[in-house]
Amino acid sequence: MDSKFFFNLKSAKIFQAVKWARCPVFSLAQPLGKLFSVLLIFVFLIFLYGFLGENLSNSANSALLGLSIIFLTLRVLFWLENAFFEHKLKRPALSATIKDALEKLDVNLAEFLDFETARAVAAADQFAQSPKSPLTNSACLFCFLLDKSSGLEFIFQRDLLDIREIKSMLKNQLKEYLKKEKSSVGYAQDYQDTIWQSLKIAQKREHEQVVVGDVLSALAIYDPVFQKILMEANLKKEDIENLTWWLESLKKRMAERKRWWDWPNLMKKGTLAKEWTAGYTIHLDKYSVDWTEIAKKQGFPEIIGHAQVIEQVERVLARQEYNNVLLVGAPGIGRKGIIQGLVRKAVLGQSLPDVNYKRVVEFDLTSLLAETSDLEAVKVKLDQIFQEAISAGNVILVINDFHNFIAVKPGPGQLDISGAIAPYLNLPQFQIVAVTTYAGLHKNIEQNPSVLSLFEKVEVPEISEQETMRILENLTLALEQKYKLFISYPALREIVSLTKRYMPALPFPKKAIDLLDEVLIYVKKSTRDRVVLPQHIAKIITEKTGVPVGEMEKKEKEILLNLEALIHQRIINQAEAVKEVSTALRRARSEVNVRKGPMGTFLFLGPTGVGKTETSKALAQIYFGSEASMVRLDMSEFQDVKDIARLIGSPGEEGLLTTQIVEKPFSLILLDEIEKAHPNVLNLFLQVLDEGRLTDGLGRKVDFKSAIIIATSNAGYQVILQALKEKTAWSQVKQKLLDYVFEQAIFRPEFINRFDAVVVFGPLSQENLLDIVGLMLGSLQKNLKEKGIELEVTLALKEKLVELGFDPTFGARQIKRTIQDKVENALASALLSGTLKRGDKVEINPQEFTLVIK
Repeated sequence: MDSKFFFNLKSAKIFQAVKWARCPVFSLAQPLGKLFSVLLIFVFLIFLYGFLGENLSNSANSALLGLSIIFLTLRVLFWLENAFFEHKLKRPALSATIKDALEKLDVNLAEFLDFETARAVAAADQFAQSPKSPLTNSACLFCFLLDKSSGLEFIFQRDLLDIREIKSMLKNQLKEYLKKEKSSVGYAQDYQDTIWQSLKIAQKREHEQVVVGDVLSALAIYDPVFQKILMEANLKKEDIENLTWWLESLKKRMAERKRWWDWPNLMKKGTLAKEWTAGYTIHLDKYSVDWTEIAKKQGFPEIIGHAQVIEQVERVLARQEYNNVLLVGAPGIGRKGIIQGLVRKAVLGQSLPDVNYKRVVEFDLTSLLAETSDLEAVKVKLDQIFQEAISAGNVILVINDFHNFIAVKPGPGQLDISGAIAPYLNLPQFQIVAVTTYAGLHKNIEQNPSVLSLFEKVEVPEISEQETMRILENLTLALEQKYKLFISYPALREIVSLTKRYMPALPFPKKAIDLLDEVLIYVKKSTRDRVVLPQHIAKIITEKTGVPVGEMEKKEKEILLNLEALIHQRIINQAEAVKEVSTALRRARSEVNVRKGPMGTFLFLGPTGVGKTETSKALAQIYFGSEASMVRLDMSEFQDVKDIARLIGSPGEEGLLTTQIVEKPFSLILLDEIEKAHPNVLNLFLQVLDEGRLTDGLGRKVDFKSAIIIATSNAGYQVILQALKEKTAWSQVKQKLLDYVFEQAIFRPEFINRFDAVVVFGPLSQENLLDIVGLMLGSLQKNLKEKGIELEVTLALKEKLVELGFDPTFGARQIKRTIQDKVENALASALLSGTLKRGDKVEINPQEFTLVIK
């Protein structure tokens, strides 16, 4: 046992509360208080009835009044007793902090337990008091924590765990532990580790005492039984920590609502003589939304994330000059939440002096424009409104989509108000928060530097996954009530995880909130389920992105396991290339390791016509479902630096590559003849190959992690042909080819090294070409069969076609041309002339390539 571990509950102050809680005087105080409240009301009503109606004698009225006084006295006594227990005994003064306990060695750690935790520890200690009992372990603490604490059902229900089964399992575990272990006094190592970790978690959460959630989170780390339960349910210790935070947050909000005397609750009642304390804003009120009034009526929602951004906005608004904020961020990133956070702090007086108690008013310029199209009338109205805001002295203006109103060349729904607003932006009494996007900033506002210089730019970053999870948790109860469904915690976790991975172009929290709403609609309308599960999330993500996620279906597993055979149905020879691609796909889909880049990246080298492009087409057809899932780029079209903009887009122009991947992230990207692209274009792909992402010319994050990238090149094919003439071992050909590529500076080593594999395609032999002819004629047979015509293919025909089309330089492409010239042309003429018609059988004479119709 660790000598540093000083833990004695009986000598801790909180133990007095645990001990007195068993005494009927305190345990019955609350229910008896409620009983006497009911009796007091009942008797007093009878007294009033008799007194006012003169239906009772004076003596009866006196008796009832006396009873009322007795019941009132008892109610007050029990209330005082309960208050003494709740606020004095259950919350003893601490002589040290948790930080002191973690740093010093002589502090009794039990002093820092809250009442519920201490009660569970006391029960575990009492269980282990028998002389035959072994050391008290973490399972014993876990068992009694579940037994003595209230509200933990919430955590286990959200995790889809049965708390009764867990309690039963723990009791059986304790019985086995008592039988196997030797008797001893004290605490096992896992118990000690749990207590230490509980203190660390409490300190991180800024708790003064260790609460039940802290202990439960620590048990998820150190208790073997709990670890096994979580593993079997596909849960992690972080999930328990998140859920305990959720439960604590709900309890905190409920407690805040009960404290009607708190300032935020009093503010909901409104203030007196508001119009006396500031000037009137008649015109502004007509075209605005007063966020301050909304907050007072509806309450103050908890603002999660962006605390530093809110503080930065406050500091800018509190300046004596240039106190204008330009809030820049993507739609859905939380710009509205920042305004709400500003409102909350201003209303409650928790901000800076120049911001406190001011009205935050959103000026709706769109409604003003809808009312009149006369530019001069608009400017007059704007001047009135801005004057009112200054005269009132307590207004902070918010203008959404500010870029639409600083347009150099205004389009529909746009206006240039820079001339009207610029004079006011210099005044310290005029405070404004202008909200815009990065695209709006670059396209419109930056084109007006005189206005831009009067603003302080405040950028809004994306919130974290953990903060997004907490936002979803805060929304869950209201959404459950709306849709009459239960949302499991694993489903929420899956939303955050999958949207981050498969929807990178959209920001948190918007993409997570939108997906949750969409999933709820799907489950409500399309299934009979009453619980939202991870598989529902995976299904909607698959439908939205085209990427298969979640548990693999049987069909997909069969495709992956037999991928080589399926590809070889279309590809002759090239076993190495087929194997490399197949194994990469199996690794990516089974998620055996965490990849930063795309699912697979390959560089195919070899002469023309040997199957490089055909292998890519076959893979797109088999795994991605269609050759239409292949994004094919001829890299010879990107030989200039200026062509990069065509590839990744620019303001006003979509990117040939990036736009297609944003729309179809689950794709095969074929970069044909990549050696012909400009070196700067190749440098662009270094990040794509390495990290699987790219920022396009429009500022969007484009994700390539669900794609396979295949680059093809016939650079150095002469080396392959020469090596075959010299009968060089094939194992040495690849190295010779790479040496040539580097010597000629066709590709740089760092570019080559970014690929998962560099695959060299060898020239096709006559035997290979014979098989390829069979495949090509088989495709022709299939097409004719649909027309009701049977084509008989003979060995002599195939051999003759190979003889005519064999060319090591052009590979199978020459064969394809030969089939077109000799076979397809003859068949086409016969079909058009009516010589060959439905129901016929046809054979082709291999010498003269004439048709023999049967």
